[in-house]
Amino acid sequence: MKVTVRRGGEGRLTSLLAAAGFPLDLRCGGKGTCGRCRVLLTAGSWLVNGKTVDIAGEPMAVNACRTTLAGETGEVEVPELSLARGDAKSTVEWSASPLPVRAETVIGIDLGTTTVAAVKIRNGEVVARSGCFNSQNRFGDNVVTRINHAGTAEGVRELQAAAVADINVLLGELGCDGVSRIAVSGNTVMSLLLHGIDPTPIGIMPFTPPQRIFPVCDARELGIECDAGLLTVPAIAGYVGGDLTSGIAEVGLKPGEMLVDIGTNCEIIFRTREKLYSTAAAAGPAFEGAGIECGCRAAPGAIDHWFADGSWSVLGGVDPVGLCGSALIDFLAVMREGGRLNEFGRLEPAAKSFPVAPGLAIHEWEIAQLLKAKAAVFAGIQTLAEHCGEPVGRIWLAGGFARYIDLGHAVRIGMLPECEYTVVGNTSLAGAARLAAAPERLAQLERLIDEPEDIPLNLLPEFEDNFIGALLLP
Repeated sequence: MKVTVRRGGEGRLTSLLAAAGFPLDLRCGGKGTCGRCRVLLTAGSWLVNGKTVDIAGEPMAVNACRTTLAGETGEVEVPELSLARGDAKSTVEWSASPLPVRAETVIGIDLGTTTVAAVKIRNGEVVARSGCFNSQNRFGDNVVTRINHAGTAEGVRELQAAAVADINVLLGELGCDGVSRIAVSGNTVMSLLLHGIDPTPIGIMPFTPPQRIFPVCDARELGIECDAGLLTVPAIAGYVGGDLTSGIAEVGLKPGEMLVDIGTNCEIIFRTREKLYSTAAAAGPAFEGAGIECGCRAAPGAIDHWFADGSWSVLGGVDPVGLCGSALIDFLAVMREGGRLNEFGRLEPAAKSFPVAPGLAIHEWEIAQLLKAKAAVFAGIQTLAEHCGEPVGRIWLAGGFARYIDLGHAVRIGMLPECEYTVVGNTSLAGAARLAAAPERLAQLERLIDEPEDIPLNLLPEFEDNFIGALLLP
């Protein structure tokens, strides 16, 4: 789509396009590293990476976050894949024991890095659901970029305001009349930012959060537009947050069982015969579409599964615009099984890319990014089990991503070990809903966060060996 922009403010193209109603995907926080805000300059005078460029003929592809309008007006062609999506496929389902039956109306919220999901509960039943993308994505698509953005007081305020605004949108959809209590579950950084607390200590060794237990307060104290009390699920460690605290409580891990939540970070809890252990592996955002030209998040137009005959299924029943994480896993498994990928992820016969759908192709360098992501997940699971010296008998898979992947394909590409699996959905949201319905559980959750021993994978030499080995396709 072609857009005419006019000078205003600082003139940064991302800001001009957002003001014109075309907000772009700024997964790297506008640092020019992810390439997701790629656009074509078709007319006008511009500053691109500090150099003046006059467009009079051939269009020029640029990262909008590194481009400034130098003249009074300019024309830009914006690909659909470069737009920030607001139609997230949030996971609001879980498999757990029934919620407490209480006459109160309460709301549980999962404040995720990528999406925010909420449910309204009455008499132990979910009566309404809602979800959206986390609008903090404009500051970066992962907790590290948001920690960096929070390096100033203004940055913390911006991130808090974005989280509060998203929650208010969902509360507006669910309705707040008669709601007596809200409970929020999220990773440590998201919980800190919601409360306006600087999370930057998590970004440096030894990754210690400034606090793990959060104050009980009135929701309006944080700017949340609801006359209700607010509870927050406590966090375990810097990179193992309240979402995993919720998961442990919901699943009830037995010895030899793991809880694994796969996302930008892969958080892992393992119960041995003696105790609980926790860790997190930086899987990166490749399976959320970052760093993959045709990659996208799960939203209408996303191919969610890709099959051996080259066909696909697409969310929303519309033309495909990209592949989300579950389809990218399918691609690796199908291509390897069909002999089109060798163990190193190289295309056979040799080629720079492979067409997966009309106008969509996956390049070899992108396959390398996917192999790194799947290797981090596998190495995290294997390294923690080796460190504990006990085999894993069952893995409980939590989170929205796990709900949609083909488990057989994930095992086939060496992303997950051969094991018994139970997919439990959004246990973070389940934990928030249960806490909202039974606030007396907060004391139990605060005791629970001291049980796991947190194991930083970067201090275990075997993690690097396991990661390198897992880069191969079996």
